[in-house]
Amino acid sequence: MGTLVISKKENSTYKYTYNNRKGHTVITSNSHQTKAHCISEINVLKRNFSSIEFVRYKTPSGKLYFKLSLNGYVLGASRKFTTPLLLEKGMSDVTKYFMESEILDFTEDVFEAFPEIVFD
Repeated sequence: MGTLVISKKENSTYKYTYNNRKGHTVITSNSHQTKAHCISEINVLKRNFSSIEFVRYKTPSGKLYFKLSLNGYVLGASRKFTTPLLLEKGMSDVTKYFMESEILDFTEDVFEAFPEIVFD
């Protein structure tokens, strides 16, 4: 089973990533203004997963990747893969495990959430 990880970027926008069972990032979403928009987009993806398209691309250096598209709107891009087999495995992992993946929220600062903890 994979995980969907919501995080805050340095420019104060939010993104989510889909990580496979080994913890490797497979897909990174576009930037969003709020955490709620990330959660909303994840829910839209899960509700409409049968309509998701995997669009394949190749970089000038020969690396392979794919983008997730729903009704012509690109929702995220995969990491770069070195072989067609690894690309297919990445798409297969998303197809098999995305729907049941757990959402993890890493947007809170641990020091704000637990101010009494002191690390030496």
